[in-house]
Amino acid sequence: MKPILTALAVASALVLATGASAQLTPSRIVTVDLNKAFNDFYKTPIASAKLKETADGFNKEHEQMMADYRKQVEELNKLREEQDKPELAPEVREQKKKAVQEKLADTQKLQRDIEDYRRTHAKMLEDQTQRMRQTILKEIIEIITKESRDRGYNLVLDKSGNTLNGVPGVVYALESVDITEDIMKILNKDKPKVAEPSKPAETK
Repeated sequence: MKPILTALAVASALVLATGASAQLTPSRIVTVDLNKAFNDFYKTPIASAKLKETADGFNKEHEQMMADYRKQVEELNKLREEQDKPELAPEVREQKKKAVQEKLADTQKLQRDIEDYRRTHAKMLEDQTQRMRQTILKEIIEIITKESRDRGYNLVLDKSGNTLNGVPGVVYALESVDITEDIMKILNKDKPKVAEPSKPAETK
């Protein structure tokens, strides 16, 4: 995932740059690593697994279409070989040529269908991925916002993001003002427990 710089962080940084920072105390300015929060949130791998399952289904169907296409090409080549046999009667040769044209049209249509399928489903998967990211990030940012209000923070900066100039949005910050681990505890407090594998019964 690309590093994320929240609109809140950008707006707050601009306020600091114009001199409003004189009203803020260092203890009220904290940082968070949104990239880490996204990757380590227990819902992220669950959503990613669902996306992979969808992608695998698309790939399986695409592979079947490609197998059908290869079969069509083989049949087309065979018909072309047959139509060129010199021993064929003129009327039979005409029938073979007609069969070749029909098979060629079917093969070309299947090729177009495969291209449309690939393009359409790639877009569908991309859209689903973006929706998944936006949904998870929205939940993370809501938690950060609530905790920041409850704790009285004036400013929260995403230290994983870069500015539009490609430089870090947070050049330096004490580790003591980083609230990432606190946020992760809240995000993962409802993480389902993984059942431990049962031990085999001991034989006497």
